[in-house]
Amino acid sequence: MASEPERWRVPVRVDFAGGTLDLWPIYALLDGCLTVNAAVDLWIGIDVRREGTGHRLASRDLDLDLRFDRWPAQAPEGLAWVWRVLDAAPRPPAEAVIHSPVPKGSGLGVSSCLGVGLLGSSLDLAAGEGLASRVPLLRHLESGELQTPAGWQDYYPAALGGALALHWDGPEPRWERLAPHPDLMARLVVFYTGQPHHSGLTNWEAYRRFIERDARTRQSLSDIRDIAREMAVALSSDPAAVAELLEREGQARTRMSPAVETDAMRAVRDRGHREGWYAGMKPCGAGGGGCCLLVARDGRREEAEAALRAMDLPPLDLRITPKGLHRL
Repeated sequence: MASEPERWRVPVRVDFAGGTLDLWPIYALLDGCLTVNAAVDLWIGIDVRREGTGHRLASRDLDLDLRFDRWPAQAPEGLAWVWRVLDAAPRPPAEAVIHSPVPKGSGLGVSSCLGVGLLGSSLDLAAGEGLASRVPLLRHLESGELQTPAGWQDYYPAALGGALALHWDGPEPRWERLAPHPDLMARLVVFYTGQPHHSGLTNWEAYRRFIERDARTRQSLSDIRDIAREMAVALSSDPAAVAELLEREGQARTRMSPAVETDAMRAVRDRGHREGWYAGMKPCGAGGGGCCLLVARDGRREEAEAALRAMDLPPLDLRITPKGLHRL
């Protein structure tokens, strides 16, 4: 009789400021770069069975259930990233079954956070500094998977939990834990636009233009760096400043790539200003579409959420969580 699987959960993340700055060599060429992000309680579930006959890789969301007599030598179609991460573990598990409630193309760092969950669960290693020390391996693997440069920021909320300022002032990042202001948590809304985002493509274009010394791109990323520095202070102290900084970062990203701002985002901003509940907003991740992070005016979160539902842009039920990858 097969043993019961181990049940693991890993959070996805929201990014407040400083995305794209986590790409090398951008942070090596722009002094003082940092990224502010946080783990949120939308959980990817991973069921792991270490021992058994053969191997099984499955995704409930993709309706894929693949079985092998022995560990496959090449990536199976549909679950290439799952295979790539587990193939890098000292001993791939007999079975790994994943389930994600997060919308496809959400901009919430799903693939990177899943990578943290797969590697950590295969090593029996929950969130903490030990798991965070494996992030360079995951970044290496994901660059190979995407065939473009991969940043660092998405892995750390899953590997450490909580809200973080990630400082890019050395060969590898250093992290600082932040305590978000309670009033900010009462005003924060994340909603899904219904359009998958394209952060990999947007990041690649920004990366290419930065290396080619495009003046607009370099100025936009310098502005985003300055915004991120302010965000690391404001997150713990000033919800109104957080809202203003989200708006400024969204504008800087739109200057760098106009496709970042979608029709849905413009409609939310226009209605929010007209009705008086809007304080600031930015897309999650570097691309347009996906999810957006919005701060409502004080005491008007419920009004903002009702307006979003009326626009068929459903708010997601989530909060910042101190937990990273953990076993249930």
